[in-house]
Amino acid sequence: MRILITNDDGFNADGIKSLKKIALTMATKEDVFVVAPSANQSAKSRSISYKKNFQITKKSNNEYSVDGTPTDCIIFALEYLMKNKKPDIVLSGINWGYNLSEDVFYSGTTAAALEGADRGILSIALSQAYDGKGQELNPYLFAESCGSKLCLSIYKNFSHELEKTAFNVNFPTNPKMQYPDCIKITPVGQRCTSNFALNVHLKSQNLFTAQIDSITKNSSLTLKDDYSNCLDGYITVSPISMHLLKEKNFEELKNVQF
Repeated sequence: MRILITNDDGFNADGIKSLKKIALTMATKEDVFVVAPSANQSAKSRSISYKKNFQITKKSNNEYSVDGTPTDCIIFALEYLMKNKKPDIVLSGINWGYNLSEDVFYSGTTAAALEGADRGILSIALSQAYDGKGQELNPYLFAESCGSKLCLSIYKNFSHELEKTAFNVNFPTNPKMQYPDCIKITPVGQRCTSNFALNVHLKSQNLFTAQIDSITKNSSLTLKDDYSNCLDGYITVSPISMHLLKEKNFEELKNVQF
């Protein structure tokens, strides 16, 4: 098996090191490729360095640091580095912090997986929730213990289907039970309110500084989705794609008199 690894936290992030450990239990060292951003690219979604030159640095055999976005990384890997012998699977992560509900639209981690899926490669985005209390233990240990089993199960069951679908996996802070009983297949949810807050400071009469950050508390519209279940201690697995058509409104729109 040939594996392509990327992330959005950056080439030197702890999560990608854990993901590499997972990949090395699935394939030989020669078949594991790491192509990741040189700097943190969180919340860059599917942005690309469109018509801009960007540098790629070879760090070691099969490892490359890209001065660009996670999507840039996938495009470089699939269109150049691995063009003649494509990977069997793309693994993106492990993201520091969950990617639940509307996060999938902002996340560079899920964006990289969607880019891989759009190019016909089975792709999985993996993210790790945390409680913000500065855990002493390695927060990725649980993911490392079961990540390869989970990824291989998805691969064995879906590698024959090329429907441009990626899988969004979120590991909880405190697993509710042992693997695999802690897995829940969930839809991507919707929070009750936006997950972002804006802080604005007036520096002078015509100059502002602003910062967007996550809010500390939120809730979900349903208890059956990824957000509710991951926060309740389950590994959530959700199939995702770039199919964005709202069928109900599409049919209603046909009857509108313009």
